[in-house]
Amino acid sequence: MIDDLSQPALSYAFGPFVLMPERQLLLRRGEPVRIGGRALDLLTALVERAGELVGKRELLARAWPDVVVDDSNLKVNMAALRRALDDGADSSAPSCIATVIGRGYRFVTQVERTDVTAPTGSPQVRHAARHNLPVGKTRVFGRTELIEAVADQLDTARLVTLVGSGGIGKTTVALEIAERSLHRFPDGVWLVDLSPLADGDRVPGAIAAAIGGVSNDASASLYERVREREMLLVLDSCEHVIDGVAECVHRLLAFAAGVRILAASRQPLMVYGERVRRLQGLSSPPDGAGLEREAALRYPAIQLFVERASERFEDFRPSDEALQLAADICRLLDGVPLAIELAATRVDTFGVPGLLEQLTSRLCVLAGRRAGPERHRTLTATIAWSFAMLSPAEAGCLRALAVFPGSFDMEGARAVNGVADSDALSTLALLVDKSLVSAEADGERVTYRLMEMTRRYCLDRLLASGEHAEVCRRHAEHVCAVLERARSEWSQRPATEWGVAYGRIIDDLGSALAWTSRDGSANRALRTRLTLAGIPCR
Repeated sequence: MIDDLSQPALSYAFGPFVLMPERQLLLRRGEPVRIGGRALDLLTALVERAGELVGKRELLARAWPDVVVDDSNLKVNMAALRRALDDGADSSAPSCIATVIGRGYRFVTQVERTDVTAPTGSPQVRHAARHNLPVGKTRVFGRTELIEAVADQLDTARLVTLVGSGGIGKTTVALEIAERSLHRFPDGVWLVDLSPLADGDRVPGAIAAAIGGVSNDASASLYERVREREMLLVLDSCEHVIDGVAECVHRLLAFAAGVRILAASRQPLMVYGERVRRLQGLSSPPDGAGLEREAALRYPAIQLFVERASERFEDFRPSDEALQLAADICRLLDGVPLAIELAATRVDTFGVPGLLEQLTSRLCVLAGRRAGPERHRTLTATIAWSFAMLSPAEAGCLRALAVFPGSFDMEGARAVNGVADSDALSTLALLVDKSLVSAEADGERVTYRLMEMTRRYCLDRLLASGEHAEVCRRHAEHVCAVLERARSEWSQRPATEWGVAYGRIIDDLGSALAWTSRDGSANRALRTRLTLAGIPCR
């Protein structure tokens, strides 16, 4: 197959691109552009008839022969194709592909039909032989600095782990780093998807299979094959077989000095020499910022929302008001890319205002993917994947922490769980490691919080567990104790210092009062105590 690539083939040149349909190859300035096979078929159909209108039915038949699909598949792949053809110069420049509303598409850039030769030593051939990275990657928003930093870090660090909650974009970032590293590893860049594994002992075999090793003893085969190699291994979805991954990585680093490892996991591997990079949600405009359109569109969360909504609903042109509501949606979803993407696919059903209203009361609208990992098809599945791997003590602690409407401290975590400080600290630390609770240090003070999506899921589990009333009672009593302490310090501390120490308890007060009110006379004394203790906060 590689020898065939040294022979001339029919090609189409336009702008900085060369399309070689027979080889299923699109080049930009001599470098391969990784797009999916469907998108490549669509591009070929348009380029072959450049300047002409190509109808939707014809395009669907070309990319999906003998398969019945709806127009949304065409829209999504056409959007991916337009992104691939963006030369990165002026994002406001007109696209190569024009939409003829209701009819089809037209390729509007001048095309030259030529014959070209791709020598066997060319970059595209070398890259194709030295990696197994998937095609059709999507544009990455808001991660440029992180991607560049980790790519550089792999020059000196042999193990870097991307850590974050489900749907935060670990795999997307890892693949982008891997793409940029193709030229740096003579023996290749290899992606190993560990999500199908149920047993950590199978990790060496999965890695050996990914790089082409076959042996009755997968472990022996792997370590012998990589001993003298210079390669990058990208280990994806490590969390459910974390012990097996850690052991395998430890041995790989000891056996093979030329191997670098980039792992994507919901918790660190805890292997010597590991560098951990935690992924946060994409940034959104601050609440109440009231930014103009151009300023709002600079935020990566808004960029992602608008792009995904446009793929689903081709005529989506958000007004300034809709962009403000989109910002509210992105903040509500904590900037988690998967959640934003799932939300954006519902714009054509609810509109932006209706979508925000739906999300405020429920998250079940965030569903709809039919492909990809099962755990990424709905938002609930993503959270449930992590929750199912917790020990009973960890799961119980996380359920109880969901009673806090915002941030909390170690004292609060201990109070709602009804355990000793040492037990609360160790369990909370494990939940932070597993990206289910976020920690923020401000000087000597550390506060914690659950993502809103995780909190809602855990509240449902708390209600189902029969523990809800007891946890709410503990929470209300904790709020009382904190407020009574705050009241005693009201006249002893400067107002600003007092506000920093106790300002966040206001949301907890409202939540506790609401619960005591729902339970009527049973908690009348506790509600009275809360009301009196909360007077300084009013």
